[in-house]
Amino acid sequence: MSAPLPVIVQGLGPIGLRIAEAALSDPFLEVVGAVEINPDMVGKPLSDFIDGAPEIVIRQAVSAARVDARSDGGILIHCTGSYLEQVSPQIEEALRQDLHVVSTCEELSFAQARHPEIASGLDLLARRADRTVVGTGVNPGFLMDALPASMSAISHSIKSVSVRRVQDPSRRRVPFQEKVGMGISLAQWEEKRDAGGFGHVGLVESARLLAYSLGWKLVDWQHDMVPCEVAGQELVQGTLETLEGSTYDGHRVRLHFEANASVDEEYDEIVVDGTPPLKLRFEGGVFGDDATAAAALRAARVIPHTRRGLMTVLDLPLR
Repeated sequence: MSAPLPVIVQGLGPIGLRIAEAALSDPFLEVVGAVEINPDMVGKPLSDFIDGAPEIVIRQAVSAARVDARSDGGILIHCTGSYLEQVSPQIEEALRQDLHVVSTCEELSFAQARHPEIASGLDLLARRADRTVVGTGVNPGFLMDALPASMSAISHSIKSVSVRRVQDPSRRRVPFQEKVGMGISLAQWEEKRDAGGFGHVGLVESARLLAYSLGWKLVDWQHDMVPCEVAGQELVQGTLETLEGSTYDGHRVRLHFEANASVDEEYDEIVVDGTPPLKLRFEGGVFGDDATAAAALRAARVIPHTRRGLMTVLDLPLR
């Protein structure tokens, strides 16, 4: 086996720490740097936050971590935010440091959907640096886009693809609970919805990515978000988002994302209406935090062998 790939992890929140911890046991990767802006973590060794981690000093900037690592090139696993406008300067800085970038930024998974100018700029910068940028995770990045796209390879004459993801947010990290409005009043939920930056990020990207894989152009959209309420309870249990897009000739993509603390069962389900018809169901659902860590590590392992520029998970090789 060749030498492990050097990896820097940026963003040491719950997901970043989980990814860093998983990377430490991956024989193909070597964690050589850590970056975080939280002043309570900067300057301390990573081992203070992850048992068994090397004595890597957490830095406030990628450039400083890059100097500490003393390695040529490498991969930045980037876990700082969901919105591309906010995090694109960090990705640009990583490219200037000659790093490939694997990011959990949901809007990066199919950046041209909402941010074509940023996507074009990142693609150009990455190709000039001879590096690759990709956004990945469990959702978007796999369950509602890459996996149904892969399933569709064994069905033809497809009329529609439907994906349902139903989960209990009480089992997830606190930031996720806050993002879906679990445990707040209906008035607070409505205020957060109206303010924006609330609910699941990435449903549009998943729909666009899935349609792109099928060669469909979605022209008619219906995107709804409603609170999950239980009779007799004052607090909202979470959020249900649905998105349906259709083409001029009637092909449809339907996505159902439900984070609801009162659900009777958790599951992930994909239905392909084609020939033959296909249905795949994960009973109990796929636990998102661990799956996102796995998706990020897999992307890091293969990204050096991917075409240069801004890519999607559909462009990643399987090995």
